[in-house]
Amino acid sequence: MYHDKQEVTSNFLGAMWLISITFLSIGYGDMVPHTYCGKGVCLLTGIMGAGCTALVVAVVARKLELTKAEKHVHNFMMDTQLCKRVKNTAANVLRETWLIYKHTKLVKKIDHAKVRKHQRKFLQAIHQLRSVKMEQRKLNDQANTLVDLAKTQNVMYDLVSELQERSEELDKRIGTLEEKLDSVTGSLQALPCLISQAITQQQQEFLQGFLHRFRPASLGSERSERSERSWTSTARRRRSPSTAPHTSSDSG
Repeated sequence: MYHDKQEVTSNFLGAMWLISITFLSIGYGDMVPHTYCGKGVCLLTGIMGAGCTALVVAVVARKLELTKAEKHVHNFMMDTQLCKRVKNTAANVLRETWLIYKHTKLVKKIDHAKVRKHQRKFLQAIHQLRSVKMEQRKLNDQANTLVDLAKTQNVMYDLVSELQERSEELDKRIGTLEEKLDSVTGSLQALPCLISQAITQQQQEFLQGFLHRFRPASLGSERSERSERSWTSTARRRRSPSTAPHTSSDSG
């Protein structure tokens, strides 16, 4: 299966040594397989070693990685520290500016050594302020990871889809309201005609009822007048034969 330069004989311990250095991807080269079976075993051992190493590294990295909440807490603490450093460096810049103005404008005799000293401190304070601001920018950039951006994109997509669905529902409701308003306006336009028809119908019914009430009274008065006329005519007829003979005897 294998051999070394010192001895050609093989044993179990030598095979375990070859498997172990191949599995760990070390490969000293002191033992080399020559048979096809030995080469295949070494190849499979190397593949298994690489896969196991990748799995171990991934698991350890996953365990050592901070969670989302821990990342937010860490970024918050770092941001507070950087804000304090920015304030301190800005205060140093203002202090050195005031000292330079003091040693150049408010004294009778200018001490150039002190002025240069404060100028150097002023430049150092400006450099520190710029470096702290750069660290603050880097922290803000690192806070937005690709995973957070993907989650934010998903959340925004869900919100946009929900807003689109609500807008479509509102459009449907507005369409139904427009149809109802059209029907209401049509009914309002037809309302005067309906009111006039109802009023004319009520007037006709009232007139018909009024005529039905007063028609029997007029018929009774006509009948009474007819009866009176017939009675007077009969009375006249009765009186006329009784009076005729008397007039004839008187004349005789």
